[in-house]
Amino acid sequence: MTTFQRARSEEQRSERRLGILLTASAMLSEMPVSEVSLNELSRRAGLAKSGLLRYFESREAVLLELLTLAARDFLAEAGEQLASLVDAQDPLEVRAEAVASGLAASFGARPMLCELLSAQAGVLEYNVSVEVATRFKQTARGSLPGLAEMLRKLLPELGQEHSGQAATLIILLIGGLWTHTNPAPAVRAVYRADPSFSFMDSEFTDALHRSLSVLFAGFLTLG
Repeated sequence: MTTFQRARSEEQRSERRLGILLTASAMLSEMPVSEVSLNELSRRAGLAKSGLLRYFESREAVLLELLTLAARDFLAEAGEQLASLVDAQDPLEVRAEAVASGLAASFGARPMLCELLSAQAGVLEYNVSVEVATRFKQTARGSLPGLAEMLRKLLPELGQEHSGQAATLIILLIGGLWTHTNPAPAVRAVYRADPSFSFMDSEFTDALHRSLSVLFAGFLTLG
């Protein structure tokens, strides 16, 4: 990132904001949300803490914007990826399984998105102003219909109502499953030391695949 004494033009401000977001993204490739501190983010971005706060009001505001961008990229990329995996001429159960498998793999390939979704309601939506929360929710309000439309194109049998409900549940599933399949080091050590806990130790993509298969089967039986 180019370093300015002070970003004065809108172009410089945009570049500075992008640099902060890229720094936060790089940190999330190394650590969970809980370990991303404002002090370390500022240091890595080459800014004083007060300087960073000129662009984002809090650590949570940075991460919410990063989540917005990650969700947008997911919708842009995953639709094409899934469409290539699903043959509209296949029986419904075959298409539903292909969508469940493809979605699970797509989310599994985006750990930062899953990490941010897992922290959204319990962490990221705190310590932000009404303005930041409103902007984020307005974007999210557009993202869910985007996911629902993707599902409806691949599985038109879901219909508008059920595809919307499925999209909401998918986001909730990802948040919960990511947390439980990426436990704290102490819990991971327990799983390794005692095989009797193996039923609690699951891999995220496999767990999401199984959950989505059940979710789609349930909604499709509703007609």
